[in-house]
Amino acid sequence: MVCSRWKWFLTRQRLRAPRFWALPVTLLGAGLVLSWLFPLVDREVTLYGNEVGENFFAHLDSGSMSSLLSAVAGGMITLTGLVFTAITLAMQFGASQLSVRVVPILQQDAVMRWAMGTFMATFVYTLMISVRLAVSQADYRPVISMFFAMLLAVVCAVLFFVLVTRVTRVLNSGQLLHYLAAEGRRAVDRAHPEHGPDAPAASAPPARPRPDADPVVIRLGTPPGRGQTLIACDERGLERLARRTGARIQLVPVTGDFVAQEAPLFLVFPGARPWRRRNLTRHLLFSTTLSAGSDPAGALRALVDIALKALSPAVNDPGRAVQCLDHIEDLLVMIAPRLAARQPSAAPGAFHRRTRSWADYVCIATDEIRHFGHASMQVQRRLRALYATVAGACAPEQVPPLRSRLTTMDAEAGAQWPQDLDGRLARLPDSQGLGTESGDTGNGLHRWV
Repeated sequence: MVCSRWKWFLTRQRLRAPRFWALPVTLLGAGLVLSWLFPLVDREVTLYGNEVGENFFAHLDSGSMSSLLSAVAGGMITLTGLVFTAITLAMQFGASQLSVRVVPILQQDAVMRWAMGTFMATFVYTLMISVRLAVSQADYRPVISMFFAMLLAVVCAVLFFVLVTRVTRVLNSGQLLHYLAAEGRRAVDRAHPEHGPDAPAASAPPARPRPDADPVVIRLGTPPGRGQTLIACDERGLERLARRTGARIQLVPVTGDFVAQEAPLFLVFPGARPWRRRNLTRHLLFSTTLSAGSDPAGALRALVDIALKALSPAVNDPGRAVQCLDHIEDLLVMIAPRLAARQPSAAPGAFHRRTRSWADYVCIATDEIRHFGHASMQVQRRLRALYATVAGACAPEQVPPLRSRLTTMDAEAGAQWPQDLDGRLARLPDSQGLGTESGDTGNGLHRWV
């Protein structure tokens, strides 16, 4: 029980998007405190500071040091403006050219938050030290303060290079797709662990609601402050709650649903013991959107969104859509055997929720690309290769959703490509889209298709 609660706590911490301003404001406050602390230390060790100053800053007096610190402060405020511009550009590019599901990734990026906070903290620190030197009548060398300002300047320079690399990754579609796929694989591991879900604790007897009891509809009510899209659910916690109260609980929305204020959230068949609404809702996690790291469907949707933007007439970049299909294929191959190994429960449990089937994942991952890419031979051939590869990793009962879509593609190919050559080429699977004329007919995939 303690282990499952700890897992839910870690899941909440991992999926809950941090507030963008929290870390920069904390670093800004630290800069203000240090700008008051280090001058006190310099005054206490004035003699030692003068000796060091004569060795390292022989030609600098307090006024010169104040001028240098002011120059550092001016550079830092310029870098802060560059950081703000880079973050704005990355978010605008991600939302308009890629997918709205990329924006939460940028908000959670630690490098951007650390860069913004460190630059502003360095600016405030150096500015306050230089102001103290300009208005103070005390005769002392701010040696320690100066050394720390130089250290902060070096740290800011390193962070600037790291920030440029991170923004470049967002603007580079190949690197971004690789990152989204990695987030999707971690989401698959959380949603469908390879070893199977843990068995629920049997500390209480199964739920036995009263036979004459009508279900109580629990609605969302006041929208959560972090959003209204359901991104995670503590199944173990709700199972324990249902067993403890003798109730039967059903979660109405599926992961990724937007829950309106008056929409049903739970159906509760009351049991022998009382329960409270708060005990139910604290096992749910909401956000503004289903991101790539929240759920496998979120990762697939992010990749599909990028592919659809690439296939739009304004962009017309089927090569990027093929890159998306590469990672979609990887995720489907990972999901298929885990769903096939999932054993259906013999009896309904105390807690019940809707889960996505294998056909649901195939629909989410390929149907929109199949529709929008019907006029691109490159996309059609790559999609056929995807179906063939995924079919090889599927259980026999998972093949029909793939076969039905391939049959539909065959019917559409005749209308889209009336010429014999084009029709023949469009029906050949190719793992590169248009890597070779014969496609993948030499590796055995054509035997399935």
